[in-house]
Amino acid sequence: FAQRKDTQTIFALDANSRPSFPPIKPASSSSETNVWGTILRDTGLESIWVQSSCLKITGEPIYSQKPFVVSVNKMRGPSSNQPSKIGEHQLELIDHVFTNGTKSKLFTSVALNNKELVPTAPLLYKSKEGEAELNLYPSSKMPSDHLPVVVDISLETHTHVSLLHFTQL
Repeated sequence: FAQRKDTQTIFALDANSRPSFPPIKPASSSSETNVWGTILRDTGLESIWVQSSCLKITGEPIYSQKPFVVSVNKMRGPSSNQPSKIGEHQLELIDHVFTNGTKSKLFTSVALNNKELVPTAPLLYKSKEGEAELNLYPSSKMPSDHLPVVVDISLETHTHVSLLHFTQL
């Protein structure tokens, strides 16, 4: 879809992989890569995090004073299905949207039930300690451990719009 000239593509996914994950060499490839690199290389799409000046194309944060750019800020509790991760603070950017749209604008919050404003991804933190530890999700205000990614993407007029969204269950 991304390489067709008559469509605009939006590829949204919970990749369970941050842009800075170490590259690996898959059996089907001659080079090392990670999810971020594979999508950028193989599709020609651009990340909304890059378009919105949150990350460099390499996946590194733009703002060195707040290097934690995140869509997930959680700590697994005692009922986790992953016991080895109980008590581990997960401060990650693993939710992604890639597009061949010309530009994108991130929203900083959304209203739930037309009442409370909840923040949207990405949140920026200076460190894993302090503020990040005090604002873990899920919470009574935000019932998911993933922050919403809300973005307005400029699409040029074409015959088709392709929306691809994959969610890990």
